[in-house]
Amino acid sequence: MFKSHLRKIALAAMASGALVIDTPGLREIQLWAGEERLFEAFGDIAELASACRFRDCRHEGEPGCAVQAAVDAGTLDPARLASYHKLGRELRFLEIRQDVGLQQAQKARWKSIHKQARKHRPRE
Repeated sequence: MFKSHLRKIALAAMASGALVIDTPGLREIQLWAGEERLFEAFGDIAELASACRFRDCRHEGEPGCAVQAAVDAGTLDPARLASYHKLGRELRFLEIRQDVGLQQAQKARWKSIHKQARKHRPRE
């Protein structure tokens, strides 16, 4: 007879308004969405980004960045932009992890960086 040792998943509301999910038996929950879902989740940032000077703006200090201007003006919470960047990095990591070609390109990139660093290391 099979006996499960797992408890049920629980959702707890904190006084601050945050929600905590207890997922016994799961070590991590991964993202399965793409970049288009990132823009859906951060619609305010996507709307601001449409006014950026450059289409490929990463919102990390580029000139003419409407998103950074909104942070500087106080109309966009810097923590929200930090969450956007963090989620974007996580999505990029998952994309690389699932694509062998991207893994090889990333490995070659870091190999080149380390090779250049060894060239510039001072000799004792």
